[in-house]
Amino acid sequence: MSVINDDITATNESRMDNEIRESIYAPSRMSVIESPQDKQNKILGVAYGIGLNINNVIGSGIVTTPGIIWNMVKSPGTVLLLWLIGGIVSMAGSLSYVELGVIHKISGGETKYLQTAYPKPKILMSYLFSFMHIFAIRPGIISAVLQSAAQYSWFTINGRRYDEGIKQDTTGWNLPFSPFWFTKILAVVYLLIITIYHMINNRWANYINQSLAVIKLITYSIIALAGIYRLASNWSVSRFNWEHPINGDTNISAYSSSILLIMFSYDGWNTLNYSLDEFRKPGKKLIFSNSISVGIVTLMYLLVNIAFISVVPQESISNNNNIDETIAATFFYKLFGKSVGIVRLFTALVVLSVIGTAAAGVWSGSRVIVAAAASDFFPKYSKELRTWNQYFNTPINALLLQFIWCSFIILFVGSSFTITSFTLFSTFSMYSYWIFYFATGIGLLVCVLFDNFYIIFCNNFYISRFIHFSVFFCC
Repeated sequence: MSVINDDITATNESRMDNEIRESIYAPSRMSVIESPQDKQNKILGVAYGIGLNINNVIGSGIVTTPGIIWNMVKSPGTVLLLWLIGGIVSMAGSLSYVELGVIHKISGGETKYLQTAYPKPKILMSYLFSFMHIFAIRPGIISAVLQSAAQYSWFTINGRRYDEGIKQDTTGWNLPFSPFWFTKILAVVYLLIITIYHMINNRWANYINQSLAVIKLITYSIIALAGIYRLASNWSVSRFNWEHPINGDTNISAYSSSILLIMFSYDGWNTLNYSLDEFRKPGKKLIFSNSISVGIVTLMYLLVNIAFISVVPQESISNNNNIDETIAATFFYKLFGKSVGIVRLFTALVVLSVIGTAAAGVWSGSRVIVAAAASDFFPKYSKELRTWNQYFNTPINALLLQFIWCSFIILFVGSSFTITSFTLFSTFSMYSYWIFYFATGIGLLVCVLFDNFYIIFCNNFYISRFIHFSVFFCC
């Protein structure tokens, strides 16, 4: 009799486990019922996907961190090697997320993937990621990007760095209004403009973001081509930086800090996974959008670094008392120093490019809030935050919450530390984000190795094995 009871108990437990697995793997209630993204509103294809990814990845990092990294690792060859490694890791991670997107086919990104991979304790990992992403990671990235945009805006207006005469050993509360607080308020104004046009119309927000992506590619292509031309036409002078590393010692912490800044610059390759409900045929389109966009970004980053190293003198990098976070402005002055108007024009284009990155971050960040609210992660307010406005067809409440919190981060948190706001926001957000990237990669391996439903996807053998290589490399 006990044997029969044990069999019944085992059968019931197995049935319950299957029901739990099905409920987790099934599309969320938000994606099926409450989200208005029906067939005619799915606006993302391969071209849009490439543009959105590029717009989110290429931004403040490539015009802010190269000087910092060059000063830390000293050798130009090592600088390029680190950027290449960052591109390879980003490609591996991007293709891993392609597989996750094919499996789930719903928006939400890591919120849903961690819920699938770690069902016990129930939704714990998903909740931890949602909490960190909504209140720390995404606001940190957006704040760092907008801080860079404000700094380049100050350079465009005044023709000099915003932090000239500011010591790094004091907090913002002890500084005069201009320029420190001016750049803070300007960053919030940029965030307000981005939030408003994302609230008003989903499709037009996408068009604006695509236009900013085009401006970005044109601007950074000009930087790359101008630098390579300068290297080829004035080799006797430009080769000095390549043949003579910056004086000084380099320790292991310099390499680890450099990799962290490089991964910040590459971050955003998983943007499309936050809005798969708005993607036409995600299983077929996602792999092309992700792989092509990351390849373009890697090539662009290498060329831009070659341009900076070929044009910017070493003393401009190594003799600064403060961290040089506006190396692109120095680059333009070395090329067009006699024409201040042209220099300011190009720095203005850099500002637009960086704003485009912040816009893509606002887009994806609001989708994570909606996905978290669909899982009732917000006590009392989940219904309001997961609801899309019926008239504008946008997640207005999620966008408003994101704006308020990011503004608080920019104005109050960024003014309370002695290090620069960009370094503070970018470093903290990347440390936190890569913990969950690693957990998501491990979770995908668990799904690949142990879940029977995955056999369906494995029918496409060659694509699957290629992506698996990327998964193992990334993990």
